[in-house]
Amino acid sequence: MDLLQNNSVKIIGRLVNADVKTGFDKANNSYISVTATIASEIEGKTNTYEVSFYSKEMTKEGKVSQLYTNYAKLPDLIGKKVEVDGSLRENRFWSSNAGQLISAQLITGRFVKGVVETVADKATYELGGFIVKTLTEKKNKEGNIYRYDLSLGQANYSGDSLSVFTLHVNPNQSEIVRGAQNYEAGMTVIVQGVLNFTQETVSVVDENSGFGQPMVKTYTNSQKNFYITSGSNPIHTEQTYSADVIRSLIESYKAKDVQLMSAAQSSAPAEKPVEDAAPAVTRRQTSLI
Repeated sequence: MDLLQNNSVKIIGRLVNADVKTGFDKANNSYISVTATIASEIEGKTNTYEVSFYSKEMTKEGKVSQLYTNYAKLPDLIGKKVEVDGSLRENRFWSSNAGQLISAQLITGRFVKGVVETVADKATYELGGFIVKTLTEKKNKEGNIYRYDLSLGQANYSGDSLSVFTLHVNPNQSEIVRGAQNYEAGMTVIVQGVLNFTQETVSVVDENSGFGQPMVKTYTNSQKNFYITSGSNPIHTEQTYSADVIRSLIESYKAKDVQLMSAAQSSAPAEKPVEDAAPAVTRRQTSLI
């Protein structure tokens, strides 16, 4: 099944840390995994990215994997500028504390190399898929819009599983907002954007201060924004997600949710029908899930 599956990430920044682990999988294959932290200075702000790398030691041909070798040398690049090429991955799991399914968007690295200091830092992505949820306002306690969310669905390589990514639009970029508002549920599109992962230390005076010096509370405000910077017109090619394909993918996605909840709660039956099967795609829908 030849569906639109663009999924790429490029990060250039300084390697701050590389946590290397080795072991054996269930099939007794030796592997290496690395959790790398990269700091990029973009538009005067420090962005921090956590990137995961994984490779088996041996290839199918019985040779040592070059990726395995490169990942093992990552600690040698700590403190130096690197370039990473990878992709986004959805990690969906049941949270007992929240009592619901949680979806986290992670960065998976594949290729990594050292670059010269003069190369400008950056963190960009490109995704192709179909619109799962149209543009939605996100408001703060004061009722002001601080962000817009847009959900994009993408099939895996075999076309039998779905990942859903929540992307963002900066409300100050009116042209991008207007463009994204034209997207309708079920449309096949490509979007490009930047990864805005920043932290800000905020200090506020405690309103319950009684006497003496004002009591100040300090906390860290972490932002992980997948800001869209451009988007294509709706795509109508052999890679377009048809209504039937979308329906099948969403049903598979919901079935996986049931499995995750059943496994976590362990009280649900092993086989449970999927509730609320995916509806037919219509132009007036704002969400397909």
